[in-house]
Amino acid sequence: MSEVKNVVVIGCSGCGALAALAMKKLKPSLKVTIIREPEEKGLLTRCATPYICCGDVMVDPSYKNDSIFTEKGILLVNETAVKIDRGKKAVTTADGTIYAYDKLVLATGAKPVIPPLPGVDLPGVFTLRTSDDAIAILHWINSRRVRNTVLLGAGAIGIEKAYLLSRQGVNVTLVEMRGHIMPSVLDQDMTEEVQAYMEKKGIQLKLNQKVTAIEGKDSVECVILASGETISADMVVISAGALSNSELAENAGLEMGKHGLKVNRNLQTSDPAIYAGGDLIEYQSHVTGKLILGQLRPNAVIGGRVIAKNILGFDITFPPLINSFCTKFFDKSIAGAGVTEMEAQKEGIEIITAKQESTSKHSMMRGRKPYVVKLIFDKQNRTLIGGQIVSDAEGPVKSIDVIALAIRCGLNVLDLTTLRCAGQPELSADPGKEPIALAAESAFDKFEKEKK
Repeated sequence: MSEVKNVVVIGCSGCGALAALAMKKLKPSLKVTIIREPEEKGLLTRCATPYICCGDVMVDPSYKNDSIFTEKGILLVNETAVKIDRGKKAVTTADGTIYAYDKLVLATGAKPVIPPLPGVDLPGVFTLRTSDDAIAILHWINSRRVRNTVLLGAGAIGIEKAYLLSRQGVNVTLVEMRGHIMPSVLDQDMTEEVQAYMEKKGIQLKLNQKVTAIEGKDSVECVILASGETISADMVVISAGALSNSELAENAGLEMGKHGLKVNRNLQTSDPAIYAGGDLIEYQSHVTGKLILGQLRPNAVIGGRVIAKNILGFDITFPPLINSFCTKFFDKSIAGAGVTEMEAQKEGIEIITAKQESTSKHSMMRGRKPYVVKLIFDKQNRTLIGGQIVSDAEGPVKSIDVIALAIRCGLNVLDLTTLRCAGQPELSADPGKEPIALAAESAFDKFEKEKK
């Protein structure tokens, strides 16, 4: 173990909290201080915020209590960190207190992107990132008896909010600048069925549309599209992505990348005494090698654990990024990992793709539900580089983890034709209809035809 005795962590979400907890588990004698914003408490499961804002879950069950830190001897400081003095190895907070460190962890996260639209500051226009945001939305829905909501952005969070709000009887219009929903994680052919289902459930989809203004007198009343269409709205929720909270790192003179703070494979910044992870940093794509964002909670949690071990003298490499995700819309479960077909083509990667339909239970079982798997292979080396799943049952989407691991391990099309999966009539597809293996078989046939 290293001789590190005193670690300061700035930020207390997935990365910062897990780094602190893991360090204390590995070295109980280590002095660990977490500096977080004044209003913060506990550890929020941020995935809960769409459910909180629609009244599906309460705030307190979505938090892990502060005792998970204090019982392990972690000092919690509810003050904004305002300065890092790298020479003195010290952090100053807004109240003037100085906290010395041997090693520093930056986990300051990200903030929502707010497009520069007229009317974006009207009451009734929200972003959703914190529990306070979620509570404010829930209060607005109830106090204003919201009937019509416009959601800007059809990513995973936008889809979840559309589902949860419409389930509460709210009329939802979902506006997306690109041509289909979830464009960064699903291809057009995998979204067509989902989009039709969304419209059947009453969601008004406005694809290939851009909002030019939000209007209202005392609060939001409508949204104006570039087409000239006016959409009535008692509430607008913006999901236009997130920007890294990098000001503290930039002011400390740390090297920045295109998308966020620059780190090496050990999650060290340009200052060897400072580590960083979560939404603050940029990641290297496993498939393209390019630097990208990875603003998903699993990346932050794994990053926190990697940072903890490396601070304490281990040499753990954070793996190149495969942005696995899953989400839900009523009875449709959706998942993706790696690159899409559209992204691969944009990057100049020649590909072979294959899709396979299957069912969530064996063919003779009642209650079986359909799902489809799409696999994307690099034509040059035949390795798997992407996968997508759309399912009418919840269980099959977790097969995206198998796909993500196959991408990480560099499995090729022949490897996947021999994929063995556990089978049981109520729990899985027929062994003869295992869709990953059959999609791989289909892709293999295409590869062989290309050779002739």
